[in-house]
Amino acid sequence: MKVALCIDSLLFRDDSTFLFELILNLFPNSEIYTIAHKRGGILGQVETRPIVSSFLSHKVGKPDVLKKNFWILPSAVKGIPFHPSIEKVIVISQGYIHGLNFPKHVQSYLYLVDWDLIDQKSLGWQKLFNPYVNEWREKALTHFKKIAVSSETLKEKMHLPNAEVIRPTFRTEEYPFVKDEDHNFMFDHHLLYTHGLSLQEFKSIASALLAQGEMVRVMGPFEQWPNIKKDFPQIDFVGDHCEATAALYSHKAKAIWDFSQHYFPAKAFGSFCTGRPAVVRDNKINREYLSSGAYFLNSFEKQHLIELCHEIEGSFLSHDRRVLRRQGLRWNERLFKSRMAKFLDKNE
Repeated sequence: MKVALCIDSLLFRDDSTFLFELILNLFPNSEIYTIAHKRGGILGQVETRPIVSSFLSHKVGKPDVLKKNFWILPSAVKGIPFHPSIEKVIVISQGYIHGLNFPKHVQSYLYLVDWDLIDQKSLGWQKLFNPYVNEWREKALTHFKKIAVSSETLKEKMHLPNAEVIRPTFRTEEYPFVKDEDHNFMFDHHLLYTHGLSLQEFKSIASALLAQGEMVRVMGPFEQWPNIKKDFPQIDFVGDHCEATAALYSHKAKAIWDFSQHYFPAKAFGSFCTGRPAVVRDNKINREYLSSGAYFLNSFEKQHLIELCHEIEGSFLSHDRRVLRRQGLRWNERLFKSRMAKFLDKNE
């Protein structure tokens, strides 16, 4: 059976790319369809498959360029040439590629990972096309034989009562656990990710931690804040690194602060895997996935942050590292592949 696997973009590697690669492993002879592909942008097995993309591939080299072409995304997706030999189409969508045109007789499966790949609130004049684009992508949801979603929160948001919930996964193998006999139990810093933080939010957190005499390490992109190192010379800015490097810092942290606004709290679960608690935004996704081991922040006001710092200081030693790790490993790759294979009727 000829299979097509579809994803919104192949411009750079992110969490959805990892899910896509796991599904690729289930269908070794499949072709790939995407809105935009940058050759060499994603090393690995993706580049070994035939890749069909839209006309936007000639214009789009970075994810932000998709925003600029928001108004023509329906035309780009519908114009992707679908090979007539395809008998089964599997779409891993963050809100757009599922609008692909394919014949009605083709077996069709949609895994809706997210709906907000593009933050429509941040668009400029392209906002004029929001009603048109959103009507097109909502209508496209009706074209699929089976639909699964990444969370109960997304299922409720999209009004898909019959959708199956298949929890995502992340690179659990990149977060090793330091055994008790090898750990010095010196939790000497707070690890703060910049992903999803505004400059003002970052300054509020950093100032609160430093005021309490805490050592702060910062991981993630910060080039968009040109004077930040001068403003906070006491902070160790370690750069934007992979999960394995993050684990080197997180296993000795009092807590890991992650404010990514994402469909799955992968960085928080990564901190759990190394045996450390996480501070996250107080939102539906984090409340759905995270339980013990998480501190939920709903205000960046100075007093609230100071109170949270005191709470962490009084409890960071009380967390059972192995219990936290079990929580992180709960959403492992093997479970995801098993559930996805069943959903996709892999054994038909």
